[in-house]
Amino acid sequence: MNGAPVAVCLSLSKLISSLLLIHSTSQGTLLILSPSSATLKSKINFHLKTLNPQLYQVPVEITADLPVNHRHSLYSSGSVCFITPRILIVDLLTNKLPASIISGLIILNAHSVSETSTEAFIVRIFRSLNRSAFVHVFSDRPQAMVSGFAKAERTMKCLHIRKLHLWPRFQVYVSQELEQDPPDVVDIRVPMSKYMMGIQKAIVEVMGACLKEMRKTIFRQMIFRH
Repeated sequence: MNGAPVAVCLSLSKLISSLLLIHSTSQGTLLILSPSSATLKSKINFHLKTLNPQLYQVPVEITADLPVNHRHSLYSSGSVCFITPRILIVDLLTNKLPASIISGLIILNAHSVSETSTEAFIVRIFRSLNRSAFVHVFSDRPQAMVSGFAKAERTMKCLHIRKLHLWPRFQVYVSQELEQDPPDVVDIRVPMSKYMMGIQKAIVEVMGACLKEMRKTIFRQMIFRH
């Protein structure tokens, strides 16, 4: 959303990692709202190291354990940082975060955002303090984005997003990317046992008897109508 594709069939962690690699410290600090799953963060760090083996530093995680002056130095470092929504909204409201030096904000769970969520409140405050920074929102659960009435439209409205990009599996670029590394398909056929074959035969006989009775019933109805 807002210039960034919504990952619907590709690896979300790999997509985010590719986006982080083009970030420059001269642009300002890039904040990523920490996903609820620690696995997603570890996958992002893994893909960063895989895509760029010379990468000497993975995104820093800003937690409540860090003192205020340490958090302020990280905000001013121009690097990529994971941060929880709770810490971010507190630092925004207490002016401990200089929003003007933040280049952008990335949210990874667009499908769970609502008008009353912390993420929506963060974007509203962040936009009021920094109009030039970007907000990129991602989701890898397209089925959740169509649940309810106008879910995608309401999500875009509460996050102040104007552009929506959908990348289905049959999209040209996505299809080309998937064809470069096709999955290995293993066909395993398990022969039926004697009892399984007996059950199959009984089911076929029952279905045949049901179809025979249905044909008789339809034939009788046609006779009575005539």
